[in-house]
Amino acid sequence: MNKKVIGLSLSLSLALSGITAYQTATTANAESLKSIKEKKEANNKKKAAANSKVKKNEKQQHKAQAEKKAADDKMSAAEKKLDAKKKAISDTKTAIDQLKRDIEAVQKRIDKRDKLMKERLKAIYENGGKVQYLDVLLGASSFGDFIDRVVSLDAIADSDRQLLDEQKADKKELDTKKAKVETKLAELEKDKKELEALQKELKAAVKEKNKLLSSLKKKHSDLMDQVGKYEHAAELLNNQEAAIKAEKERASQAKAESSSSSSSSSSSSSHHSGNEKASDTGSGMIMKPSAGVISSEKGPRDGRLHAGVDIAAGGTVPIYAAADGTIIRSDYSSSYGNVIYITHTINGQTWTTVYAHMRERVAHGGSVKRGQLIGYMGNTGDSRGQHLHFELHKGPWNYAKSNAVDPRPYF
Repeated sequence: MNKKVIGLSLSLSLALSGITAYQTATTANAESLKSIKEKKEANNKKKAAANSKVKKNEKQQHKAQAEKKAADDKMSAAEKKLDAKKKAISDTKTAIDQLKRDIEAVQKRIDKRDKLMKERLKAIYENGGKVQYLDVLLGASSFGDFIDRVVSLDAIADSDRQLLDEQKADKKELDTKKAKVETKLAELEKDKKELEALQKELKAAVKEKNKLLSSLKKKHSDLMDQVGKYEHAAELLNNQEAAIKAEKERASQAKAESSSSSSSSSSSSSHHSGNEKASDTGSGMIMKPSAGVISSEKGPRDGRLHAGVDIAAGGTVPIYAAADGTIIRSDYSSSYGNVIYITHTINGQTWTTVYAHMRERVAHGGSVKRGQLIGYMGNTGDSRGQHLHFELHKGPWNYAKSNAVDPRPYF
C-alpha cells in the first residue's frame, strides 16, 4: 500500500513539475515575445528616421548634381573663352614678333641716317659752319658746269631737308611702334592674369562641388547601411518571433508527450542535409559547439566589444548546435560570413546562440537538436584565420549585443 502511495506521489510530482516547467517556459516566451514586439516598434521608428534622412540626402544630392551641372556648363563656356584667349595670345605674340621686325628695320634706317647726318655736320663744321656755295659756283669751268653745280647744290639742300624729314618720320614711327608693342604686351599680361584667375576659380568651384557630392554620397552610403541594418534587424526579429512561437509549440508538444522519451526526436527538421550528431554533448546547459582551443575570450577588443568566444582548430572541423532550438537565420553577411542564429528555450528562459565565419552551412531552417551538425568551421566574412566565433545571448539577439554573456561557464 505504501509503495502505491509513494508511486502515486512520485507520478503526481513529475506531472506537476512538467506543468510548472511548461508554465514557466510559456511565461518566459510571452515576455520574450513582448520584448521582441517592443524592439520591432523601436527598430521600425529608427528605420523610418533613417529612410527620412536618406530621402533628404537624395534631395541634397539632386541639388548638388544640378549645381555641379551648372558648374560644368560654366566650365565648358569658360573653356571656349580660354581657347579664344589662347588664340588671342598667340595672335598677339605674332603681332609682337612682326612689330619687333619692323622696329629693327626702322632702327637700321635711323642708324644709317645718323651716320650720314654726322658726316654732313662734320663737313659743315670743317667749313666754318656753312657750305661755301659761291666757291662751288665760281669754280665752274663752263656754263654747263655752272648749271650742273647749281642743280647739285639744290639737290644737296633738298636731300638734307628730306633726310631730316625722314629721320623725324622714322623716329615718330619707331615711337608709335614701341608704344604699340608696350600696349600689346600689357594686353597679353592682362589676358594671362585673367586666364589664370579664371582657371583657378573654375578649378576651385569644381573641386568644391566634387567634394560636396563625395560627402553626400558617402553619407548616403552610410544611411543605406543603417537602413539595411534596420531591415536586417526587422527580419531577424520576425524570425526570432516565429522561432519563439515554434519553441512554444514544441514545448506544448513535449508536455503532451512527456511520457515518451523518444518523442523529442520528431522535432528535428527535415530541412537539414544530415542528422550527424556529436558523440559527446556534455552535461552543461549548452555544449561546446566545436572542437578546438579558445583563441579569444569575450570582452573588449580594439575599442569595441568582442561579444563571444573564438574557437580555433585546423582541418575539417564540424560545428554542432549548442542546445535544442529553432534556427532563426542561416545566411551570409559581410562581417559574420556564413552564420547561423538559433533560439532556445532552456529552463523557461529564452537564449540565442550565434555561429559565425563557417566554411559551410548544412542547416538552413527549422528546429535542431543539441549536438546536431549545422556546419563546418571556416574563415568567411571579417575573419583572420579559421575559427568559430560563438555567441550566447540571454534573450533575443540584438545589434547592440546587450544580452551577450560569456558562454564558457555554460558549457
